[in-house]
Amino acid sequence: MLLLAPVLVLASLSACAKSSDDEAADEPTETSAAPSTTAPLVGVLTPSQNLLAGQCFDELPDPTQQPFAVLIIPCEDAHTYEIYLQSPIEMGTPVPNGTPYPGALAVANAAEAQCFAQFAGWMGIQWEASDYDIVALWPSEPSWNAKTDRTILCAVYRVTGGTTTGSVRGSEQ
Repeated sequence: MLLLAPVLVLASLSACAKSSDDEAADEPTETSAAPSTTAPLVGVLTPSQNLLAGQCFDELPDPTQQPFAVLIIPCEDAHTYEIYLQSPIEMGTPVPNGTPYPGALAVANAAEAQCFAQFAGWMGIQWEASDYDIVALWPSEPSWNAKTDRTILCAVYRVTGGTTTGSVRGSEQ
């Protein structure tokens, strides 16, 4: 599900895709027990579609749940990802409700282009010179069609792995 390239990509827009039978999960809830690991989860279990720019998060330990929810972590605490852009997808022409899904590759390319274009404005440094890489999140076909989802999210994470404490906005790292 994860592809490593210049951009770490979570296919099927982890941030916006959620199957229709996940409707009951609209409100964030606190959790302290992991679904598939013995380590406790720390953070607020939040549907991916509810993420906002400026929030920090960690992935769930269960890869089958990762497309649907994350653990929101206060940015002042150790976290893996920080969202720097939440935006309607730009594909050269408007993509209103009812627009057919243009295909995973087209949506991924458009999302990644937006993430790259906005990176320096958030970090204060060009992506190529940064210690951080980009995660692009985009709508899956079911989310696009059933939920009229046109939102992308862009997040940063440490290239070397590990966690960050505090926001990296404007850090020039």
